[in-house]
Amino acid sequence: MGEFDLIGRLAAALGEAGPAVTVPIGDDAAVLAPDLVVSTDLLVEDVHVRRATSAPGDIGWKALAVAVSDLAAMGAEPLGAVIGLALGAGWSEDEAVAVYEGVAACAAATGCPVVGGDVARAPMLMLAVTVLGRAAVPVTRAGARPGDVLAVTGALGGSEAGRLVLEGQVPAPPEQAALADRHRRPRPRLREGRALAGVVRAMLDVSDGVASDARRLAEASGVAVEVDLAALPLQAGVAAVAAAQGVAAGAFAATGGEDYELLVALDGAALTAASVPLTVIGRITDGAPGVRFSGPGADAGLRGFDHLRP
Repeated sequence: MGEFDLIGRLAAALGEAGPAVTVPIGDDAAVLAPDLVVSTDLLVEDVHVRRATSAPGDIGWKALAVAVSDLAAMGAEPLGAVIGLALGAGWSEDEAVAVYEGVAACAAATGCPVVGGDVARAPMLMLAVTVLGRAAVPVTRAGARPGDVLAVTGALGGSEAGRLVLEGQVPAPPEQAALADRHRRPRPRLREGRALAGVVRAMLDVSDGVASDARRLAEASGVAVEVDLAALPLQAGVAAVAAAQGVAAGAFAATGGEDYELLVALDGAALTAASVPLTVIGRITDGAPGVRFSGPGADAGLRGFDHLRP
């Protein structure tokens, strides 16, 4: 069972949401009428971050940033956040403060102040971050239509390339500093999400890789999605890291995850109306919900990160 299979079973166990819930479990965030957007993310030591490759401040930044990215994916404006901290074995109080200094830096950069939370002890460091925002017209994953184009903001593959460089698994390319920063301190695309909210039909953030996130868009919208791996925009240095791994660059960028760009479906004629630079990487067609890949490295089994799959 994969992560989203389990989420589906858990949602079924909970039953129907109340009438105040306009977007229930299954999207980047929930929406409570009329416009309150809520999402929670969990950051766990040795799953999402490693002490050997990220400073405490980097860990704090990332914990808040990845949660705020869910607000960006809904086209929302942040209101605030609450954080549950489980201080792991071997972590000192001074290090906990350093983690929160990173949280504070991200809060200032994203306009998402931390207004409360809780603290406990645990075998490893964990931060559970709940963010709240407002969106007049939230954008979900469910609006894509046949004939739309699939597009993405920014560049892909940088976070996974940065992780491999930081862990010493590949030779460091000249762009190693930028790649490491992309992995340690992702930037939520809040401005882009708000700008695209009135233009695109479906949107989600690229948290687990385009290979998985395009599939989620397809399933939510009930459409087929075609992705051209050769069209994926690559961050500088990614191609070199992919080559060192013996993987086609497009397939590497599609499966790495944690880039936190925005993946959108929109009418091709609306591309000129978007005030945000977008790269077209595929199209939406009729057919059974799913993804078909083309280009170097294409494989029907391509998938991004999944917490429950080895």
